[in-house]
This record gives sequence, structure tokens and C-alpha cells, in this order.
Amino acid sequence: MRPPVLLALILLLLLAGCAPQEPAPDADVTSRPSVTPPTPGTGEFLAGLPATVDLPPGRPDTVIVLVPGGGWWSADPAGLAPLAEALVAQGHAVVTITYRAGGTGDSYPVPVDDVACGVAYAVDQVPGVPVVVVGHSAGAHLAALVGLAPDRPGAASCPHPPVRPDAVVGLAGPYDLAATAGAAQTLLGVPRDSAPELWREANPLTWADAHPEIPVLLVHGAEDDLVPASFSTVFADALTVGGHEVAVEVLPGVDHGQVILPEVVGDLLAGWVEQAVDLPPAP
Repeated sequence: MRPPVLLALILLLLLAGCAPQEPAPDADVTSRPSVTPPTPGTGEFLAGLPATVDLPPGRPDTVIVLVPGGGWWSADPAGLAPLAEALVAQGHAVVTITYRAGGTGDSYPVPVDDVACGVAYAVDQVPGVPVVVVGHSAGAHLAALVGLAPDRPGAASCPHPPVRPDAVVGLAGPYDLAATAGAAQTLLGVPRDSAPELWREANPLTWADAHPEIPVLLVHGAEDDLVPASFSTVFADALTVGGHEVAVEVLPGVDHGQVILPEVVGDLLAGWVEQAVDLPPAP
């Protein structure tokens, strides 16, 4: 058995390097062509934090906020561009955001507050429709906290009125920080034994019985050797006990990066959103 410190290092390195191969990691999401012009394009939802807004031709059914992963160290949204395009083609507005993380010298609660502000910005940009937050990997952990954890006074720096999402989707998320073999120290900035209450506060499992009116979809690849699928199944059990409507999909033959590809998760995600927020069926 490997020592815990080595396990933590391995998981941290893997999480930080989990960006999918398509598109290239250095792709510029802000310069990609709009799927269905015109769109508001790219703006800032918080000082220095860009968001890309894509709109369908008519009135959107929902606004979906896409939150990238990166092991709580980085938050490059480029890999989510194909999924954004697929969701726009199905009638959804999509706002793709980023957030401050370990690589910018920031730790909890800054990344959570940034994602919450991104959700609020999305509602400002596309008012009057349900908002769904969708996160991948570390972004799925943050999306779960934004949906479930109590509002924090420190988030008042966001220039947009606070809003809680109508539904939460996690793709290959590490939801139980205590099970990350210490890799979540990148997020918290301190070891678990020196700040147990902080780790508890930042752990989505702590809030599994909060806001049971919010439905949750958890998707994981069965071949994910970076974040095991047990993170999703354990979290789903806790959410179910907490009163949430939960759907779990463990996809055979899918790994950590492939779970965000539109051909893998696009139709599944769009179909679940349609039911979760009670949208009329597509014609």
C-alpha cells in the first residue's frame, strides 16, 4: 500500500492534468465562432474573470453554466467548447465561466464564490428561464457547493444579485474531500487535521440534505482512473437520503476526459435537463 502522502501527490497531479484532448489545451475559447449568431460574446462577470455567452436563435429553454475542472489548481474552460456548442444547438443558452484557483494563489472559499457569481451573471444575461450549473471534475465539486451549501456573506463582492441554481449536474466530480487522499489541500490551503471545520464546510457531502428541491444528475465514466466512479455513487446515496431527486449514470468505456464530450454526454444531459426543470418536449 502506498503511503498517504504519495497517494495525495499522485491524485493531485492527475486531477491537475485531467483536461481532455479535444480541443487542444491552448485553444482560445473566446475566439471560437458562435454556433448561432448573434450572441453577446465574451464579457466579464467579475473583475478579470471572463465568461463566454452563447445563445440559440430563439428564446432559450434554460441557461446552462459550464464550470471547468483542473484539480482546484487551474480552470481552463477551453475543453468545454464542444459541449457548449452541442447544448446551444439543442435550444439552451450556455455561459462558460472560469474561476480563481490554486494556480492564481487563491483557495477556498474564493473558487466557490467565483462560480456562484458566474451563475448569478448567467441569470443576468439570460433572465426568465431556469438556470442549471454543470461542472466537470473539480468544477463539479464547486457546482455542488453552489447548489447546496449555505450562502456566505463573503460572496457579497459579486456585482450580480445572488441566485441559487434550479438544478445541478456533476461530471466526474470528487465530491468527498476526505476521500481525495489529501489532494483537496490545493483547494483548502491547509491540511485536514489542522482545519477540520474548514474541510467539513467545503465538502459537498456535508450539505447533502440541504435544498432538497434541487434535482441532481451525476455522470461518471466507468473507466475513470483519475476520480473513481465511487465518488458519484456515494454522493448520490447521500443526496437521496437528503431528499433530493437524483439520477446517476456510470458510462461504460468512458474515462475522465471523455465524460465531457458532446457525443458521450450531450443528449443525456439535455434530456435530463428537460425533465428536471419541466421543459416542454422538443418538437
